[in-house]
Order: sequence, then structure tokens, then C-alpha cells
Amino acid sequence: MDGAVAGTAPPRTLSLGTMFVGPLFDYLLIGGLLSWAAGAVLFFGGYNFPDNDPFLWWAILVSNWAHFAASTVRLYTRPDAVKNWPVLTLAFPVIAVAVVTAALIVGEPFGRYLFALYLVWSPYHYSRQAYGLSVMYAYRSGGELEAAGKRLILWVCLLPFFWTLLHPDGGMGLILPRTFYAAFPFRQPVMQALTVLSLAAPAALWLWGRSRRAAALPLISLVVIVSNAIWWTLFNYFNAFVWATVFHGLQYLAIVSIFHVKDQARRSTTARGWFFHTATFYVTCLILGWVLFFRWPQAYWLLGFPIVQSGLLVTAIINIHHFVVDAFIWKLRRDPNYQTVVDVPVPAASH
Repeated sequence: MDGAVAGTAPPRTLSLGTMFVGPLFDYLLIGGLLSWAAGAVLFFGGYNFPDNDPFLWWAILVSNWAHFAASTVRLYTRPDAVKNWPVLTLAFPVIAVAVVTAALIVGEPFGRYLFALYLVWSPYHYSRQAYGLSVMYAYRSGGELEAAGKRLILWVCLLPFFWTLLHPDGGMGLILPRTFYAAFPFRQPVMQALTVLSLAAPAALWLWGRSRRAAALPLISLVVIVSNAIWWTLFNYFNAFVWATVFHGLQYLAIVSIFHVKDQARRSTTARGWFFHTATFYVTCLILGWVLFFRWPQAYWLLGFPIVQSGLLVTAIINIHHFVVDAFIWKLRRDPNYQTVVDVPVPAASH
């Protein structure tokens, strides 16, 4: 989800940002402040997510599984999607199924490498989403970002991703020998420095932007970037992955629902309102997510493959499919997405 257009909305003197829905909705769900509050309760309470926590798996279903399905639903509900992206819409799903099936048949190390790709790509994707949202809010709030400024924002957003590369429980740990991390000089100090930078650099970037008025990021952009850093760097790796999984899913569902509703409103000739479009979109995502993550591995199990391995590899390929689809459906240049970003309601004139 990358921003790549020049801002057209009138500049705002207050840097809270121009919301899509309203401050409460945007800051809590898209900005991630809800995760700050929940995280503080769990962090200071010393809570760890157990593998068999039923609440955790319900949270993953309604948030994470639905969010992965959301990219697919949005892809196929866009006009002329098959015509514009025939490989993505027709060939890529077949390739994804073939890759998982081949990994189950061939076995190791193919399956391990596929799962490692998913684990490495996930924090990169989340960091890129933080970048895309922060730039999107900047454009919506009237900001004008030069190429150098956007590159700087991107590097700041990628700091948590670099942190995950050095963690032995991350995706690289499935490829590199465990002795690599033990022998890595200054790994712990570097990770600690990246943790500090992940939290401090966004604030420094925001303050620097305030000194350069045209390049200023709204406050919600800062909150989005810091939220992603908190998700990854303030918990043990399993908890971090769960935290990022759940709240990234909520963030994604919130923003994709907004874009879907606005797209449908522009195309629809009926009087159906935002609630209808939001509800039908989310229920479709929920059902598709359940089928993909629950029923698809069961189908492999019925064919005689191990259920755990099937579940892990299906999860990996669903994630990878989502990452690739996102690269197409969130483009802004010459796309209806651009209109949604800059379509800022004009305040009523005072009399």
C-alpha cells in the first residue's frame, strides 16, 4: 500500500490530519491506538498468549483471516479486474494451489523455505503498509512529499523489519543455522538500537517535517508508524507476531472497507448506504477467510497429508498471495484509489 501522488487537498494548519471517517475511528483502528491501550494492559499485566487460548483464535478469525480474504474480495469486486489483471486473477490462484500441493508432496526443505519466505515477508509487508498509510494521510491532509522525503519515511518504516531479520525466531532462522545467531557479533546491541530507533526515529521524522511545512506529516501518520514499531519490538517474538497479526488485520479491514464503500457508492445506482456495503463486504471476507484457513487445510488432510503441515503451508501461501495482490489493488496513480484519498469533504461556509 504505497502512496505515489501529489497532494491536492488544501493544507491544514493543525497536524492531526484529515480523517476518512472521524478522529475516533481513524486513530483507534487505522492509527492503531486501540492496540496501544490493549497492549499496555497485557504488557504490564505480564500476559503471554498461550497457543490454545480460544479468545486468541477467535480474534485471528474475525481480524486476521478476514483481512487476508479482504484483498481477494476487493480484487474481484473491482470493475474489469479479470481484463486488467488476467495473470493475477486467473493464473496466480492456480499457481498458489500448485505450489502448496508440490510442497506437501516433495516435503523438506521446500516446505520450510516456503514458510520462511512468508515469515520474512510479513514484517516487510506490515512496514510497507505503515508507509503507505502514513503517506496517504499526508496527501489527504494537503501535504506535498518530495521523492527524497518519501524515501526517508520508507526507511523509518522499515526499521522494525530490519529488527525481525536479526531475531533467531524470525523467518531467517528457518534458513540460517542457529549457530549463525549465536556467533553474530553485537547482535543484541544492534537489535536494542533498532528497537530505540523504531520508536524514536518516527518522532524525529515528524518533528523534522514540522520544520519543513510543505513536508509535514500529520499526527496520525506518526501514530501509524509508531504502532507498527510497537507491534514488533516491545514483545517476545511470538507475542509480537500475534499482536501485529491481529491489529494489522483490524487496520487493514478498516481502510479497505472505507475504499470499498466509496468505490461502491460511486458505481451503485441504488440507494443502499454505507452500512449495507460494509456489512456485505465484511461477511464475505469472514466466510472466505474461514474457508481458506480452515477448510482448505482440511481438504489436504482428507487427501492424506499431515494436518499441521497443511495448515502451515496454506497459511504461508495465503499470506504471499495477499502480499502480491496488495501491490496491485493499492496503486494510486491513474486509479480510483486516488479519488478516495483526496476526496476531502468541504466544510460548510459560515454565514
